[in-house]
Amino acid sequence: MSRYLRPALSLPLIDVSEPISETLATFAVSRHRVGPLLHLAMQSSADVTADDNASSILETAYQNNIFAGLKQKAAEKNISKLLNAHSVPFSILKGRGLAEQLHDDSTARQSKDVDILIPPDQSRQTIELLNREGYIYKATTMRRTERPVLRRQDTEIRRFKDITFVDPAFSVPIELHQRLFKFEPPSLTEDFSESVKFNAIPSLSNSFYCLYIVLHGALAMWPRLKWLVDLSILARKMPADNRREMLEIASAFGSATAVAASLLLAEQVFPDSLDDEWLAILNPYQEGNDTGELTGLFYQTLTAEANGRPILPLKSSILSGSADIIFSGKVGLVDTVLARVLNSIFARI
Repeated sequence: MSRYLRPALSLPLIDVSEPISETLATFAVSRHRVGPLLHLAMQSSADVTADDNASSILETAYQNNIFAGLKQKAAEKNISKLLNAHSVPFSILKGRGLAEQLHDDSTARQSKDVDILIPPDQSRQTIELLNREGYIYKATTMRRTERPVLRRQDTEIRRFKDITFVDPAFSVPIELHQRLFKFEPPSLTEDFSESVKFNAIPSLSNSFYCLYIVLHGALAMWPRLKWLVDLSILARKMPADNRREMLEIASAFGSATAVAASLLLAEQVFPDSLDDEWLAILNPYQEGNDTGELTGLFYQTLTAEANGRPILPLKSSILSGSADIIFSGKVGLVDTVLARVLNSIFARI
């Protein structure tokens, strides 16, 4: 599938003599969420073709994403206006803002919600604000016992790092984050927030924001082509001076190997994603076994038939998930395991 997508990524065309089949089009839409992008690849190159059913599936995905994007834009406008009116600092992560920086046509990138990072010390105030303004709380727990809603919400955002509301006017999920990842090294979110200054739409000229995008995919073990498309374009759009800076920041959080493995995965799936400078920067990492093994795990997760549990070593799968691999030596194993137990208990009460 990656060969067909290349024109939409501004990469040189590789042989695509066979038309896109209905099966591949369906797989692109449902498994990897790149249906709109594949439609644009067909518009960009006469060499990328599809049979009639496949073409209809991809065009429908593109048209649906236009409508979804309009709703997302309206929901972003509403929540931004509300937070600004109450002096709540915030940054919108990924989503439409990222799409507009990566693609000439932002409809190319499919997204379904609005992710917003706020300061932890204002999370309760913001939750109360959204409740009061009619945003619909979408609980992630089983709620087997009655608890005051605000108390439950407050515990949920602390335990799981985010909480979901639904915009009452446009039915768009709003994910309110008080930290970037469920399990992360101390000060990661604090340092990130200091770097982006709670800019409403962080820029790809910011090395820390670029690192966040890479880590977001790496912690999920790169399960979808959609995210790897982001990385391929990001690697080429990222200012040259910021490349080493991003890896230096990653090193401070034990994630330089994960970043290197992610970039090498992008080059494996989308050749020409990395220029000679990138390859020279990453050369020391390629000499280590850890990078190759992690790239292999990423590739296994990406190429699995279904988007399910990520491919992980047995120890990590049982104990702490991907965090101890991605943030090597920087996430306490005991603390992580304890947090997973407490999260599991909270989800059942």
